Amino acid sequence: MRTSKWLLWALTGMVVAATCWAGELKIATVDLEKVFSAHPKTKAAEAELKATEDVVQAEVEKILAEGRALGEEVEKLREAAKSPMLSDAARMEKQNAAEEKMIELQAFQARARRTQEAKLKQMAEEVKKTRQSIVDELTEAVQDFAKEEGWDLILDSSGMTMNMVPLTIYANPSLDVTEQLIQRLNPAGK
Repeated sequence: MRTSKWLLWALTGMVVAATCWAGELKIATVDLEKVFSAHPKTKAAEAELKATEDVVQAEVEKILAEGRALGEEVEKLREAAKSPMLSDAARMEKQNAAEEKMIELQAFQARARRTQEAKLKQMAEEVKKTRQSIVDELTEAVQDFAKEEGWDLILDSSGMTMNMVPLTIYANPSLDVTEQLIQRLNPAGK
């Protein structure tokens, strides 16, 4: 019983001390998602990604066209093998050719799938690398901004917890420094 009273007093004291200390903190919030989207490098990266996607899509279309052509050859050989005008030996030869072409088509499809997966993986890695570079720059910019402006703590209002709950549930709008950071990173309004 005595321990619980002492623990209650200790906790109350800690809460009061923390409240008093927090009153001296200069705290701000920033919507880093909005800052990230407005960053000039993000826009440039998106344009570059779109160009890369177009190139990859053209390559995929070429591969699909080759696959369709092989598929058509298989069908033509199969149809030719059904011709009643052919001898049994010729018919068997056409069927074997169709089967060989089918094996070639399956191997081609497997290569095409691997190529497409490799291209998509490469694109994803490039996006991740570019995004991380921008995030690192933004983190440094926020830290510099905080030091120069005298902020003790800046919270990301766009962040989510592991339970997908907003990290900042409420913050007075006057604490938001998002627009200041956007202007700082993009002074010309490009």
